[in-house]
Amino acid sequence: ELARIKGVGPKLVARLGELGVTSLAQVAAWDDAEIERIDGELGRFAGRIRQDDWVGQARLLIAGDEAAFEARYGRL
Repeated sequence: ELARIKGVGPKLVARLGELGVTSLAQVAAWDDAEIERIDGELGRFAGRIRQDDWVGQARLLIAGDEAAFEARYGRL
């Protein structure tokens, strides 16, 4: 499920799983503090959460708004 977020590949899915993050709903609910906490655990992937707007992507994916997702982030 997390791999649907653009910029999240198998290595990040595995690392997020180690951190207890397994669903789009979790990512969609992140606030600034949670983003900072998780980002601090991503090693060489630090900064990607905001750079790729994981929270925004997750919210649109959960809503099923494919048109808005594709307009903002490109094809699914």
